[in-house]
Amino acid sequence: MLFERSGLHLFTWRGIAVSVSMWYMILMAFIVFMPMMGSGTIISGVIFAVAVTLSLLVHEFGHGLVSKHYGLGPRILLHGFGGLCISDSAAQSDGDDARILLAGPFAGLAFGGLLIALQFFLPGVVGVSPLLAKFVGALIWINIVWSLVNLLLPIWPLDGGQLFHLILRRFTAPDKAQRVALTVSIFVVIPVAIVGFMVLKSLFFAILGLFILMDNVNTLQSGHALVDRAGSKPKKASSFHEELMREAEIAFKEQDWREAARLGHHMRSVGSMPNAMLKRVWTILGIATMELGHFDEALNYLERAPDTNEVRTAYQRCKKQLPGDAKNLA
Repeated sequence: MLFERSGLHLFTWRGIAVSVSMWYMILMAFIVFMPMMGSGTIISGVIFAVAVTLSLLVHEFGHGLVSKHYGLGPRILLHGFGGLCISDSAAQSDGDDARILLAGPFAGLAFGGLLIALQFFLPGVVGVSPLLAKFVGALIWINIVWSLVNLLLPIWPLDGGQLFHLILRRFTAPDKAQRVALTVSIFVVIPVAIVGFMVLKSLFFAILGLFILMDNVNTLQSGHALVDRAGSKPKKASSFHEELMREAEIAFKEQDWREAARLGHHMRSVGSMPNAMLKRVWTILGIATMELGHFDEALNYLERAPDTNEVRTAYQRCKKQLPGDAKNLA
């Protein structure tokens, strides 16, 4: 795969866990210090790095919230080439996939449009500080430009490339649609990477283009399916999952709730697992986060856990601890 799938858990919002990989932190360090190679300052780098991170979260939560609506168990990973929304199970149809894909760029465009409106109607607020104006400008540029690029270029695995593949599947056989989508992606990514490197002077574009090219070629040669609705094939637990599960069970038994929650999040960040193991992870996460006092987050996990006495007890305890409005939302 092009992107790594594991990272350190940062936070959970609306039941969607967010993790960050070591490579993302290296990327952010590069962005922070890159302006110093020219005439810029480290402050400019920090502003752009924060704008990139916030924009990625807006984009990925666009995907994630729609994926959650379909009950797919999404989680978000910030990795060395940007962001990734991963789900525990596949969407039921190409239409559902398309709606999930469109939600990311549309969230970025909506956020960018909101900032443009703020800049236009309340210039005094944005202009109160040169640094704030620079931050808002960076957010607008990233959310508008990158959302359009991501949506319109038929490059796999960008959203535009995945949407192009879904459209092809409506008019031709899945195997042919995959071959055409990957071939088009290869022929588009090469000039885009060259333009990014030669015109925009961006080494990042060149490296990203090279990795996408290699991934597309490998996938085309291997014939590995780009779309797999097959929940029919039972997932097999990796040895790493099994080791993490043993450690999580020990922490859970010893009532080391923080460690149990950390291990549960880690298990979800390193790929899919058998349904029975995933259900146990939901139980551990639900009870551990409840014991840590994060009752609204715990409810999201407990609702996906199997119906057992300990889950029911924890669920009712969470409901009692939440204020009235939060109970209704849960």
